[in-house]
Amino acid sequence: MSNPQDNLLQRLADTGYQAVDAASLDPLAAATPNLIVMLNADPVKYPEVLDNVVIVPEVLREFPADTFRVAYADLPASQAIAKRFGILKFPALLFLRQGEYVGIIAGLQDWPDIVHSFADKLTAPTRRPPSVGIPVTSASSEKGCA
Repeated sequence: MSNPQDNLLQRLADTGYQAVDAASLDPLAAATPNLIVMLNADPVKYPEVLDNVVIVPEVLREFPADTFRVAYADLPASQAIAKRFGILKFPALLFLRQGEYVGIIAGLQDWPDIVHSFADKLTAPTRRPPSVGIPVTSASSEKGCA
């Protein structure tokens, strides 16, 4: 009997999307003008990740066929990639342009909003990815950074 995570990954593979992990992401992203990475979570705990399997292909029909390339990550890879890009909410769509961070769509959105968000990512400038707020302190300073 298959589990929900396996079913999710099989549906993504059947859609023609490419599997990535933390090691294969950078080479793929660097060679891709506009890459969307579908970051997943446990579909039992976060059933909305299953919605993205249906939503993303539908949204992509609103754009020329070669506008975006889509990849997906399994649960362990999604966690590693999310940590790197400061993503805390799932499901998440990570947008990269030739390896550079553009932005994310975290959670689900209403139809007009998500189509608009995809379009915005095409013209948004690349930028430094956000990080998870970790305070920086010095070993020699009791009050933190001087």
